[in-house]
Amino acid sequence: MFKETTILIVLSRVVEFLGIITTIFLMFRGYKLKYVYLVGGVVVLSLISSTAGLLAREYFEYIALADLLLTAGVLGGVVLYVSKNPEKARDFTPPEKCRCPVCKAIIIKEDELCTMKIGSYTYYFDSCDHLIKLMKEIDFFLERESLPFGEVKELYVKAKDTKRWKKLEDVNVVEEGGVFYAYEKVPKGKEAIALKELFNNFKEKLSRRKT
Repeated sequence: MFKETTILIVLSRVVEFLGIITTIFLMFRGYKLKYVYLVGGVVVLSLISSTAGLLAREYFEYIALADLLLTAGVLGGVVLYVSKNPEKARDFTPPEKCRCPVCKAIIIKEDELCTMKIGSYTYYFDSCDHLIKLMKEIDFFLERESLPFGEVKELYVKAKDTKRWKKLEDVNVVEEGGVFYAYEKVPKGKEAIALKELFNNFKEKLSRRKT
């Protein structure tokens, strides 16, 4: 019994440590606070349960096992969910007085907000139209040296038709009257632009600049 108890204690401490690391990661990587609180809360509950187990020694093994299963289950579930659904788990609220890099206007409305991370810097665009224009006019921005060095990643847009956050590759971009909009479903009678080709060209020119 001593061996099993020791294993439970060690595993519980390991899971709690992973929970603390995960809480810090979620907090500083811009995930919604509800996921931070959920993981942090279950870690605190685990610590309280461990203390309760010491006070009720005759039930220690049962408390430790239940604590381990609950903490590991919640931690694993949250990590799996946020890794599979980053567009639903991330907090895309722009910083105060954040400006769109294309029009330089302070972002007030978030109806068509888009984000793009280049290296360690995150850009916020007040519309999908400005995001697409940055990608189409990449040479202009490179000449002005207004883009940071680094890999392009974490590119998300808010679809006009559903108002849901989606990865860029999961939407259809349609030009309407010279303005680009992101849709989850292409409107009837409209045709989506070759987004993959545009994005690959954008990334290629950025990477070529680094050499």
